[in-house]
Amino acid sequence: MAGAVAPRADSGAVIEKTVLDNGVRVLTERIPQSFSVTMGLWIEVGSRDEDPPRSGISHFIEHMAFKGTDHRSPLDIAREIDRLGGQANAFTSKENTCFHARALAARLPELGDLLIDLLLRPAYSPDELERERSVILQEISYQEDTPDDLVHVLFGENFWPGHPLGRPVLGTAESVAGIDRGTILAYQKQHYQPEGLVVSAVGNLDHQQVVDLISEALGSMPMAPKAGKRSAPTSQPGLHVVPRPLEQVHMVLGHKAPSAVDEQRFAAALLNLILGGNMSSRLFQEVREKRGLAYSVYSFLSAYSDSGALGIYLGVSPDRAAEALRVARGEVEGLASGPISEEELADAKENLTGSILLSVENPESRMSRLARNEINFGCDIPVEDVVAQVETVSAEDVMSLAAQLLVPGELSATVLGATNAEELAKEMAS
Repeated sequence: MAGAVAPRADSGAVIEKTVLDNGVRVLTERIPQSFSVTMGLWIEVGSRDEDPPRSGISHFIEHMAFKGTDHRSPLDIAREIDRLGGQANAFTSKENTCFHARALAARLPELGDLLIDLLLRPAYSPDELERERSVILQEISYQEDTPDDLVHVLFGENFWPGHPLGRPVLGTAESVAGIDRGTILAYQKQHYQPEGLVVSAVGNLDHQQVVDLISEALGSMPMAPKAGKRSAPTSQPGLHVVPRPLEQVHMVLGHKAPSAVDEQRFAAALLNLILGGNMSSRLFQEVREKRGLAYSVYSFLSAYSDSGALGIYLGVSPDRAAEALRVARGEVEGLASGPISEEELADAKENLTGSILLSVENPESRMSRLARNEINFGCDIPVEDVVAQVETVSAEDVMSLAAQLLVPGELSATVLGATNAEELAKEMAS
């Protein structure tokens, strides 16, 4: 068992790390003035680790954790969370699954015991499994009926065709219907390995207490051969139109972008803000404020361990879809050709550093930062260092990245709604 201590300037916060003999990593950030503790158990497993027949299984496992364990019924779990006076939840993403909770610092032992139970000992009762399958199928149906969500799912499938990173986290109705108890147990045994587990805890705590709390259960997790190695996807340009009788046309346009660990990630974040990341961005001002083309328009940056996407979403009336595509492409091409003013860059830096620093006041955000830094970089990166790196980005850096990424012939567009596909194709080809 190895440990390390790193003092921090954040109001006396101290970060410590211990690696158990089987590879489980335990990270804590002590904040003496806090009344609470927030803990997360992170597993480096997500929807991109699934094959098509088991698409959605990571999300299914996450749901089942709250449906009873070997020691707690679903009602026991709900009552214990309520008694802790805090909150507990879980999420599944493309690359990670996390079980997390927050409670008063004095309740840390109960909090840790509950999270470990949810992670390691789900009962997977056949009755509960069928009930939760029904819930997930309804969740998939809800997504199908929510076009501004669905268009993002369709975009991912078209942007990274045939690659697991492009598949939906929820899976499909067909794949979820075919997942049984045996499949879940086998998948969990294969993928829930100690070397891919990170325990992240933040608040008024003692590092050794956290290590002692989790060592017996998590330290005894058996090691097994690694599951298949992830492969990076290749993005696919082109236009994909999905006809639907909707009142609006929903569009997502995208280009490839740097990964979460790429040195250009800070320039990419600033590029996103300048393009459409806030109300003063080019897209918002041109598309909504000047032209009234869309109520909802924004850009987004999705960054993963080995790849990323810089995208634009627009919701427009069917008769103005081609115009909206033309205007959005124009803003993208304008960024690629430059220039970017120093004022634009300064505003984007203020916005980005402000959001970074404000997140420090949220204990869940701090817990997530601690875990994500460990998963992505193998160490903590102080907030002060992140802000300093943002400040070093120049306008030339952002323009160079824009020219590198925003190549017209490499644009991928997914359009959902009642629109003229031929007109959009002509606009894409122009």
